[in-house]
Amino acid sequence: MPEISTRTEGAIRILTISNERKRNAFEGSMAADFLRLLNEAESDDAVRVIVVTGAGDIAFSSGHDLNEIASGAHAESNLGEEPFLRPRSMHKPVIAAVNGHCYAAALIFAVNCDLRVASRNATFGSPGARLGMLPEGGQIGRLPRLMTSARALELMLTANPLSADEAYRTGFINRLAEKGECLSEALALAGDIARNSPSVVAAIKAGVILGEVEGIEAATAYEATVARRLEKEADAREGVSAFLEKRPPVFGGGKQR
Repeated sequence: MPEISTRTEGAIRILTISNERKRNAFEGSMAADFLRLLNEAESDDAVRVIVVTGAGDIAFSSGHDLNEIASGAHAESNLGEEPFLRPRSMHKPVIAAVNGHCYAAALIFAVNCDLRVASRNATFGSPGARLGMLPEGGQIGRLPRLMTSARALELMLTANPLSADEAYRTGFINRLAEKGECLSEALALAGDIARNSPSVVAAIKAGVILGEVEGIEAATAYEATVARRLEKEADAREGVSAFLEKRPPVFGGGKQR
């Protein structure tokens, strides 16, 4: 049955796109469920990092079910690309564990995630030009910032897939894993993040996005203001104490704003 399954390991929420007979394509209520589960993870104070992967080891996701696009069912849902854009507006880091084919709306999601881990059998596709549709959801605006501009342009203009090895060389992928080990590698990365101050992690994410949107001067002003605020909070006191006492810090939870 097509679904988005969810489980939690410590402070990490794992969402799995499950529709293997269609290479984990989104059909029926899957996109709405996906958005709901992302929102639930964002509002759960016990969760510090979200990891999203696909079921099996063939596909992360092939995007929307094209039958639903052709029938008009996708347009009637009024969701648009909101579920796949959601990581960009979340306070918590979202990692895409790309365990296979990553196409169309799934590529939009990967582009809008904060970090990307891919297995060596993964491929990335932007088929819009071949389907008569404009690549959207950050592909034109953000994708050229995440890899070389020329390579992003080639990906979109030709609609030919990009291998995991090349995606790693261009900088689009943070870590490359062997087939079957993508989720484990992503969880290790998520664990490194989850051990740090959640308020500082959220502030770093917000500041980087601000810099992308408004430029380096805005990011510099943000640093000066937010750094002074955070250094007065409990996490800063705990972090310094832990360093001096040569022990791992134990940061509090709370809203990541």
